Amino acid sequence: MTIKTFIGKALACSLSVVVLAGCKDGDGGSSITITSAVMMEMPSVVNQKKTITFQATADWTASCAADWLVFSPKKGSAGDNITITVTTASTNRTKTTRTAQLMLKSGGETTHVSLIQSAKYAIFNHKEYTVDAQGGTLVLDFKSNTTEADNMGIRFTDYNWIHWTGQSRLPRAEWEGSTHQIRLDPNTTADGRVALFILTLPTDNEPGWMGLDTAFVYQKGIAGKYESSDFSADGTVTRLQKATVGRGIPIVLMGDGFADIDIADGTYDQVMHQTCENLFSEEPVRTLRDYFDVYAVTAVSRSRGVGKDCTTAFSTLPSNISSSIDFDADKVAAYLNKVDSIDTENALAVVILNSNGHNGVTMLLLDEETLQPRQFSVSLCALIDGVGGETFRQVLVHETIGHGFAKLADEYGYEHYGAPDDKTARQLRRYHEWGWMINADLSDDKASVLWSPFIGDSRFAAESIGCYEGAFTYALGVYRPTEESMMRSNQSPFNAPSRKAIYDKVMLLGEGIPASSFEEFAAFDEQHKPTRWSYATRSSSPWPHRRLAPPIIRGF
Repeated sequence: MTIKTFIGKALACSLSVVVLAGCKDGDGGSSITITSAVMMEMPSVVNQKKTITFQATADWTASCAADWLVFSPKKGSAGDNITITVTTASTNRTKTTRTAQLMLKSGGETTHVSLIQSAKYAIFNHKEYTVDAQGGTLVLDFKSNTTEADNMGIRFTDYNWIHWTGQSRLPRAEWEGSTHQIRLDPNTTADGRVALFILTLPTDNEPGWMGLDTAFVYQKGIAGKYESSDFSADGTVTRLQKATVGRGIPIVLMGDGFADIDIADGTYDQVMHQTCENLFSEEPVRTLRDYFDVYAVTAVSRSRGVGKDCTTAFSTLPSNISSSIDFDADKVAAYLNKVDSIDTENALAVVILNSNGHNGVTMLLLDEETLQPRQFSVSLCALIDGVGGETFRQVLVHETIGHGFAKLADEYGYEHYGAPDDKTARQLRRYHEWGWMINADLSDDKASVLWSPFIGDSRFAAESIGCYEGAFTYALGVYRPTEESMMRSNQSPFNAPSRKAIYDKVMLLGEGIPASSFEEFAAFDEQHKPTRWSYATRSSSPWPHRRLAPPIIRGF
């Protein structure tokens, strides 16, 4: 069984507003007056926002039939400074502009705002380019409906292994082929490396340019030559921690791409012990650690390292473009069962890859026949910045405790996804029925959102809990509890609604106690709050980040 996902990527800035005349229909005096522009030009790319402001003397509603934009709110009460935020839900990849009418109704009157999305854009002919480890020149080719006067450019982050050659062919006519040539240094490491390129046009807004399309350049690493000859330690089980409270919630650790020499010199044991410590580094599992049984199973791989040219215990294959990881789930299950009397239904399997790639993914499982949820899950994580590295710890906690154990959703959205369709919305509601993904909601109503009890409670004031748009991998129409968290940037603790989900899961599996009341959790949390709260955010940089792949949900 293999797992494949991909990363989303997009970036853009806003264009100017064009003020023209508007229209009204209705009888009697005016009950709705638009105070912003009644015609707005929207950027050609996804996830760009404009604000409509108006006055209404009665309750009002808004509607729009176009599928290339979304807006919020859709209704409200009378007021003098009402705002609606309109956001592009997709990139205009046609050769012509497209228009939409946002209708506003109040009392007996209807008026509208015209929205026009431009069609200026450029597209890479390939989303992925691959270069061998020895490096050399590479031509990035793209097409555009802009002209040379538009100052089309390509941006990329400061990779010291990539250089411009000075040879390029920029567009001079609509749809004419265009190229940029780059040179890549040889890659002398075993791991591949990846670079992101963005086609841009200048704007007057920060950061001074608008991204139109993205592509990844992947350079292969030098495949390792070492092969194991001693498999005598394979399958050895070591108990790293014994539960002293409750029933004992099982976690089973194993590694992939570790050769016999890694087992012999203690490297494997070091990785397993550090992984165990990392798992319990965030609240509330830090306080509730005694509820868990933790085991390490030795897995000796024939090859040292992971990748296409390696033969390993679990056949892991990290993606070079996204953070996803393919693996053989049947082999993981076989090593899990090497632990005597293991409660496989409630176990969390954790596979650590002998790789410094930025890779991590979790597989959540449904029963193949009933399609009902199972607690058992498999989380995989590379050693990213080394066994003692902070990024390894963060990604491990995000995947294992967040996705694998508590079944939490990602609290970010890929811009090019826009808003979820009806099928996806129904799917999220189904997950909520199971107690999954409770940190992502389709509602931004603070009185009814899933985490409404936390909003306005002084005990959680430091976290600024509210409704922040962007979650469940959708940039629009899905909301998260806090601006930052472990399930968004990985650089902040779990937010309070997520901590309650983790606490409830420990009580259920460890004590057989159903979900706690809000006050019960609040009393516990008051004594065991995270010792830090960072508001660092991914959005502080104009460059897209390599976010982690969303959890894979399938039968087993």
